[in-house]
Order: sequence, then structure tokens, then C-alpha cells
Amino acid sequence: MRIACGVFDGVHTGHQALLSQKPDIVYVLPPRTEHVLTTVDEKLALIRTFSGSAAQIELVEQLPKICSSDILSIDTIRYKDLPITTERIQAALLAGEIEDAEAMLGYPYTLRGEVVYGRQLGRTVGMPTVNLKTADEKLLPAHGVYGTITIVDGVRYLGVTSIGPRPTVDNLPTVTIETFLLHFNRELYGQHISLELKMYIRPITKFENLEAVRKKVDEDVMYVMEKNLL
Repeated sequence: MRIACGVFDGVHTGHQALLSQKPDIVYVLPPRTEHVLTTVDEKLALIRTFSGSAAQIELVEQLPKICSSDILSIDTIRYKDLPITTERIQAALLAGEIEDAEAMLGYPYTLRGEVVYGRQLGRTVGMPTVNLKTADEKLLPAHGVYGTITIVDGVRYLGVTSIGPRPTVDNLPTVTIETFLLHFNRELYGQHISLELKMYIRPITKFENLEAVRKKVDEDVMYVMEKNLL
């Protein structure tokens, strides 16, 4: 019996190296933090991808009695000369270091959820946005504006995403996830989509009015287009 066990939050490249040994069973322990890199559903899907569909996956509160000789082990996987850990990835995201987080994860950090109604103020200046509601436990990165890729029905769209409060609109501490998509004009309310974070652009800024916001977003769009994120 070949056994892999751990929290597996993020299922990062270190976890992937372990899972590549094709364990017969994977024991998944509860997360140790309030906010996580991967929800349960995301985690299970990633474990199945990297371990092979034949692996048995069990969510457990604590490890059952198992023979230590059955537990798989690997050499430490490193990034920039330090071991890759969930904590390092969380810290990178909270610092806006999106490229480092992706390098350690082995895939883009992705926010998933339902498209919900916002105040629709962007429409008044020709800048409609997609408002995303994620799971409460999902870790959000540092507040700021990001270059992103939104996946809708399997199609990838380049966009600019604001994560954080909206000081130009109100003084509320409410955090929103709002994306302006390039070459996209469909209604998505009620649909579930995926949002890949690709790069940090700038901090959240208070502007004089929505017209000034639109002008800055136009600059952000030009910037991410030059980066060829798709």
C-alpha cells in the first residue's frame, strides 16, 4: 500500500511531486488556516489530476493508524533556494507577488465563483465589469489591480481586475472582485466562471470620478495587452 498524506492546500509543485508517485490512497487533513488556497472541491480535483484517477482520496480529521513504511516521501522541492510551502505561497499572494505564487503552485492562482450583480456604475462610462463572488474561505491576494484571464465556457478572455474596496465610489470597506473584459459583451449573471491571476499592476487608487477611473483602466488594458498574457 502506497500512502500520501497531508493538508495539500494549494496542491503545489511539492505536493505534485509526491502525488506523481501514484499513491494508492491519499489522506487529506483539514486546513490549518482560516483562508485557503484551494477549496475542498478545488483540492480534490487537483489531487485527482496529479495522482491519477485510480487513487482513493479520503478526507480525515486525523490520520488513521498506518504503517510508516507505507508513507511516500520525496526530496524537498525548492523555489529560489527555499522549500516550497503553502505558507510561502500565501505570503506571496498577500504581497502581490503573483508570478512567484504561480511558479510555486505550478499553475495560475485561480478564483472561481458566481457572477453577481454590482452597482453597474461602470456601464455609465462604457466600462461594464464582471463581479465575482468567491467562497468565503478562499484567500484573496493583496488589494490591487491585476492582469487576469477569465475563462467562460472554455474560452479565455484577457482582462483587468480590481480586488479590494472602491474608494472612488464609496468609503465602505467592502471588498469586491471586478473585472473589465476585453472583447466581451455578454451577460454572465448567475454563471460560474474562473479567474486566473497573472500579474499585479498597481494599488487601489481613489480617483476624482468614474471618467478618471475609465481613463486609468484604458492604460491598464494597454499594459496587459503588451504583456501577452493569453
